[in-house]
Amino acid sequence: MKGFYINTCPPNIPQVFQESLSSKQISDQCIAVYKQDFELSANNLNMVGWFIYDGKLNNIEALSNDLEKVGFQALDNIEFGVYSGVFYSSDESYFFQDNFGLNFHYLHINESEIIIAPTIKAIEDSAQLKVSTLHESFLSKRGHLFGSCTKYQKVTCLPLGAIVALSSGEIVKQKKISEIIRTTQSSLECIPGMTRSLIDKIPEESRCLALSGGFDSRLILSQSKMKSGYCYGPESSADRPIARQFKGDFDNFHEFEFDLNPASETEAQVFSDLVESPEQYNDAQFINAYHTAFKLTKESDFFFDGYLGDVFQRGTYLYFPGVLGELYRFFPSLYKNLPFNAKQLLKRRYSNLNKEEFTALYESFCSETQDLNLSDYNKVILYEAFFARGRRYISRGALSINGCFKEVIPVFMHPSLQSIFAAQNYHDAVSFKNIKKIWKEVDLNYKTKKFENGYSLNTPSFMMPKLALLYRLLIHFVPGFQNYSTSNKK
Repeated sequence: MKGFYINTCPPNIPQVFQESLSSKQISDQCIAVYKQDFELSANNLNMVGWFIYDGKLNNIEALSNDLEKVGFQALDNIEFGVYSGVFYSSDESYFFQDNFGLNFHYLHINESEIIIAPTIKAIEDSAQLKVSTLHESFLSKRGHLFGSCTKYQKVTCLPLGAIVALSSGEIVKQKKISEIIRTTQSSLECIPGMTRSLIDKIPEESRCLALSGGFDSRLILSQSKMKSGYCYGPESSADRPIARQFKGDFDNFHEFEFDLNPASETEAQVFSDLVESPEQYNDAQFINAYHTAFKLTKESDFFFDGYLGDVFQRGTYLYFPGVLGELYRFFPSLYKNLPFNAKQLLKRRYSNLNKEEFTALYESFCSETQDLNLSDYNKVILYEAFFARGRRYISRGALSINGCFKEVIPVFMHPSLQSIFAAQNYHDAVSFKNIKKIWKEVDLNYKTKKFENGYSLNTPSFMMPKLALLYRLLIHFVPGFQNYSTSNKK
């Protein structure tokens, strides 16, 4: 919903977002939808979202001046952000999005007209589209697509760091993952301090955090003072009793049931309009949960999210389904002693695809990762995060839906952290060894209290996957242990 609508039908802001979103006519062809009070514009530059430039938050005047002086090179110097924008030069207008494509948009060239929008629905309503049978089948089986493809022919999910000339629809520049992930001397132990440096760039009174019983949000909390916080789920679930132990770290902390306000048919339709996944993969209750959190924490504009933190701290995108997959999770040393190559691992993760569908996925994987001087496990993690399940599915709630209520900061996606994660040995990450390095210098108050899976950072690494399996069984099958997702299915 939030983003730029270029040559599309005027976007209708659903009632559930009317408290948080506004729209502005940028030109005859372009409308911006943005978080209220966060209209970013200077001279010939309009942006939606947030960014850090020259060490400062939303430093749009400096960015605008540098775009005038050095052109697109200025965009390469944005440290981090989730944003999109339109820049007008003397001879051309350009659309651009952040280097990691976190505020992603879709492109369609309809005869001679260029259509760009942050939702497929907006393009469906503005042009006649032809379905790609292969990609539609893939989407129905997996709930997400990959690379730049969509279920429609000639509709592109814009690549990372895309810059599009609005006169022709040509993608004049984009980022390879190898250009973003760089060689670093920093170690895993540096991650908490680098997280703190990012958080410090956001005013304390504007910070909000959803605290669960897991690693990711607690690591963020350990490095910062938060104005507001919340936790949702059943009152007796693992999340809320664990999170409650840290409520003193917030000025305002709230707990509520995930389904406090049941989603209506209208909200289910809104959810479907915002995402590209088929209806069976959607849970409109997330709109109400984020809306409830928004109303409880209106004093805070920025939401810190542990988006994909489990992937990068513990290598969870190496998991695959089935009995063998459970065996590898229970004895993670198997990933080292009986390893898979990338093709074998992807084939197990995407086991329900037919030959043609898997070939399309694997060719995309090879294309996007060929420049990476990394092991196959590392390549699979990066591909899934930036081109497949992460960007095209998990981002729906963490970034797209919640991004309509607050400015979302996906902490673990910071390029400097990504360079460290990308260089780690994922044999050790999936064996719970690396997370102990990451947390080595974290205050004991955050390390010694148990997490949702029954272990703490003092638990021996070899015991962690065993306890994780036990708690997964409890959460799914024993009353009183359910979290928001499992209780909602029963």
